[in-house]
Amino acid sequence: MRIETICLIIAAFVSVSLGVAAVLRNFRSRLTLSFTALMASLTLHDSIGTLQGFSAYETWIKTSWHTFITLLIGLPLLVFGKELLGAKDKILNKWIAFYIPFLAVVLLFMSFPTYTRYESSFNFAAHALLLVPFVVFLLTLDRASGIVKLPREKMRLHFAALGGVVALSAFVTNAIHYSGIEQMPPLGTLARVLYSIFVFHIFIQKEVMTSQEVFTKLTLFGGIALVLTVIYSTLVSWVGDQSGLFYFNTFIASFVIMILFEPLKRVITRGTRRLFLRKYLLLEKELNEFLENLVGTFEAVELSRRIQTILKKCLGVEACSLFLLEKDGLSYSRISLSTQEALEELPSSNALVEYMALRRGRPFVLETIENDRDFFRSSSAQKFCETCLETMRTLGADFVIPITYDSKPIAFCAVRAGERIILSNEEMRVFIPVARQLGFLLKNAQTFDYLKDRDKLAAVGEMAAGLAHEIKNPLGAIKGAAELLKDQQSDNKSSNEFLQIIIDETQRLSTVVTKFLDYAKPRKFQPYGNCDPLKVIEHTAQLVLTGTRVQFEIESEEKGFQVEMDPEVLKQILLNLFLNSVQAMDGTDRSSLKVRLKRIRGKRFFSLDSIPLFKVWEGWKTENISSPEEHLEIEVKDNGPGIDAETQRRLFIPFFTTKPKGSGLGLAICRQLVESMSGTIQVKSKLGQGTTFVLHLPIKRSISGSRLELESLQERPL
Repeated sequence: MRIETICLIIAAFVSVSLGVAAVLRNFRSRLTLSFTALMASLTLHDSIGTLQGFSAYETWIKTSWHTFITLLIGLPLLVFGKELLGAKDKILNKWIAFYIPFLAVVLLFMSFPTYTRYESSFNFAAHALLLVPFVVFLLTLDRASGIVKLPREKMRLHFAALGGVVALSAFVTNAIHYSGIEQMPPLGTLARVLYSIFVFHIFIQKEVMTSQEVFTKLTLFGGIALVLTVIYSTLVSWVGDQSGLFYFNTFIASFVIMILFEPLKRVITRGTRRLFLRKYLLLEKELNEFLENLVGTFEAVELSRRIQTILKKCLGVEACSLFLLEKDGLSYSRISLSTQEALEELPSSNALVEYMALRRGRPFVLETIENDRDFFRSSSAQKFCETCLETMRTLGADFVIPITYDSKPIAFCAVRAGERIILSNEEMRVFIPVARQLGFLLKNAQTFDYLKDRDKLAAVGEMAAGLAHEIKNPLGAIKGAAELLKDQQSDNKSSNEFLQIIIDETQRLSTVVTKFLDYAKPRKFQPYGNCDPLKVIEHTAQLVLTGTRVQFEIESEEKGFQVEMDPEVLKQILLNLFLNSVQAMDGTDRSSLKVRLKRIRGKRFFSLDSIPLFKVWEGWKTENISSPEEHLEIEVKDNGPGIDAETQRRLFIPFFTTKPKGSGLGLAICRQLVESMSGTIQVKSKLGQGTTFVLHLPIKRSISGSRLELESLQERPL
């Protein structure tokens, strides 16, 4: 078998494999269909050339067929370039408009009997003419690489043009071989095969590879192919014409290859990475050391600071922000390291969060979403991608590292890499195990905080039992004795003043102990009762604001809310918040208190039917997306002096207060009551801009969850 026939067989198998792989990925995309058409024409060309290499088929395989198919390759090549570049270059449209009638003229010329005289010459001319559309294709790629603004897209087009020039240069060996010098192997055919694989990776699979990665891929594939060829040729080449022994040795060689393929691939991969990708090995080493140093880190601010430090050290990024999922699962809050941030909070119903879940937590860049948008044909899917892009720009990020636990995003890093940093797919894959480990650490930190709070509450309950016995009763006796002495010494003003101080301070201490007991003891409320929060808010406001000059306003999206909670518990929560706001606004001109109610509904952008088949094969999963249950948001906002950041972090700690005579238990009790209803409470405030408390309460509570909460409260000691 001649060497050119072997090259054509390899080229035919690779072309048909790439065409089938492309159409299976997305049979609706015009880009993949045009690439498939190009691979089909190349397969047909190589198959005809292969059959011409066997004497048994030379009699019925005509050279004219080979000639016409050769010229036909130029049409899908130009169409593929048009679909690839879109409206970026209109020159390809003109070439397509010229090439179609040109093929018609060629076909008409080949139908005349006189064509047979020039058949061999015209076959050579057809192969030479095929270089014209290929050169046009490369020139448009190079021109487009200077027009596009996205750095990864620029790199993709530039590498495609450069690789095409290398493949084109290799066709010189084909010309030398077919001119009569058969000692020169036709490397142009093999170069075209490698270039087809390269184009498939960067334009169909959308993988950006640096020059080091390209050499790594080529070395990896070439090394594996060489070793497997040695195995196969050693077992098969010596059998001669013995067909039975040939098939038996072929079976043995295939069996040996299957056994050795995986260990061989690992060894060659490790060697090529050490040879060409030392930067990635150093990146992996730095990230592994980073994970080891994170053990024992439970503070979110410290974790965010360390992530930003390692990314700046390894990649030189401009900025990095960590967003953590709140307990209620309704939003991701930024762990701020500076005072000026693009976005402080991202709802968990945002399309970008759903995109993270669909991709199973794999890191992605801005161009990844743009590529997916171009692949989708439906308007809803394209709008979904546009929403994700808009959110990325709002975050000021061009690289996102999702941090997942149990396939659910519990946090993510929004990174602004800058224009000079182009992250390849290989670099982004390095962060996948790091993100999973971070998710495990964050989940452990949340569990640690939960256990710490539970143990703290248990300790508080034990303290309350002692305080109730040791303080409450003696305080009553002291107060009674002081009141009796005051009545007996009504004429002695000096003594009466001191006795009144004893009575007042005893009463204040008794109030503190009572509040402390309220914080520690189990509460009996109705978790399944219906409550109208609007009526509770109006009633509480009437109790607190009567006789004050505070302007009160309620804003609600709808009326007739029905929430499954005890109205007395909600009243106690709002009473504490309203009193705090009124006291904070004391002396403020035009004091105002505004309460806003809003129903938060979970939203899904994607359904299983709307995910294309090729995305399902890539690992997109809709079951990774959890729609948050319906919640009621109550926002209590005042226009007081505001609260500084340090005070905000300590607001819900028992006995912490900024008031001269405050107990420091009001907000701690509020938080405990809210969490007992499976809700959350947050504070948002800036100095000079007022304070806002945000409650998120489930509208409908699960029976099992409520029973567990009641049991945990009843187990707490008095």
